[in-house]
Parts: sequence; C-alpha cells; structure tokens
Amino acid sequence: MDFVVGVSVFLLVVVFVVAFVPGIFEPFASSDRTQTSDRLAATLTGDALGDPATPGALNATCTWSFFRQVQTGTDTGVDCGFDASTDTVAATLGSEHVAVNVTVYDGETVAELDAPPGIGGSARELRAGPPVPDNRGVATTRRVVLVDDRTRQLVVRVW
Repeated sequence: MDFVVGVSVFLLVVVFVVAFVPGIFEPFASSDRTQTSDRLAATLTGDALGDPATPGALNATCTWSFFRQVQTGTDTGVDCGFDASTDTVAATLGSEHVAVNVTVYDGETVAELDAPPGIGGSARELRAGPPVPDNRGVATTRRVVLVDDRTRQLVVRVW
C-alpha cells in the first residue's frame, strides 16, 4: 500500500514538472505581442514623441518628424527621443522582430499635422508602418494623447 502511494505521488510530481516547467521559461524565450504593443505605445507617448515629464502630450515637431522619417526615409535633423537613422517603425522603436503599425486618429479619421515652422514640408498624415493584416492576430494598444493642443488617439498595432 505504501509503495503504491509513493509511486502515485512520484508520477504526479513528474507530470506536474513536465507540464509547467516550459511555461516558466516562455517569457524569456519570446515576447508577447500585447506586451510589445503596450511597451511601444508607452515609449512613443513618454519618450520618443514627447517629454517624459508630461507623458501623453506629444511634441508636434517630433511627431511630424517621426512620421515623415518612417514614411519617406528622410531624416529631418530634429533632436527627439527616437532613432533618426532608421526608416521603418519597428526599427525606429527597436523592435525589429515584429511588424508595427502606428496611427494617430482624430475621431474616426486618420489625423494630419502641418509641418512645423523651420522645417520644410507639408501636412503629413499620421500613419506609419505596413498595412494591418486581416488574417492574423494583431495586438492593439490605444492611448489618448494631446497633439498640437488637440486630443487624439494613438493606436499601436503589433503582429
């Protein structure tokens, strides 16, 4: 009787270890898309496009420059919190292992922002990155931001 109980407990422990140990190491092996989209949205609203002291209030010059850079590959020479030497959203934000789309909405439409004074250019649509696929799972993070004294919605999609 003692042998049967001992073997049963041993087998239960072995099954438990085999079932749960791979999940312990999963966060270190791959990044979850939801966490990645949330991290990228926090980076954009806090450091890259604004001032960390006022998160959520985006600098119009940095915002326009970011979207111009990733849409056209043209560096505007503005000193902001993102990598000015790249030409894709994922590379600019340091997440080249995923596809990233960043869009700023003004209500239901994509927002536009006029070129800042001192930098040549025209109004720019605030959308960057590859088109969002319809046939894959996409993680989405939304943030309410203040751009050019107007409340808008920043949407980061990762797949």
